[in-house]
Amino acid sequence: MHFKGSRHCGAIRLDVEGDLVEAMECDCSICRMAGFLHWIVDERQVAIHARLDSLATYRWGSGEARHYFCRFCGIAPLRRPRQAPERYCVNVRCFEDARTETLIITPYPGRNLM
Repeated sequence: MHFKGSRHCGAIRLDVEGDLVEAMECDCSICRMAGFLHWIVDERQVAIHARLDSLATYRWGSGEARHYFCRFCGIAPLRRPRQAPERYCVNVRCFEDARTETLIITPYPGRNLM
């Protein structure tokens, strides 16, 4: 399937190919506070369309994970997880047509990995 996503302001858009069946809900402070619902995909499944000045990166703790967010509206569309930095975690809640109520949601103990 093909999923289209964007940030609130539209400065960043994503196109993601894949079968969205399951997502992870991490309990670390940033994911919990932001409401990020993770779908882990390979880099080749994602096309990122963004103005060059729209993406910002946030790192903390070990600095390995990269959290990309929009400089204009603050919405976080995707991340590079520290456990798999060659992949993306895409925020399912940013997709136009994703039905989160039909997904298998797996809890992820990110709070314990800090």
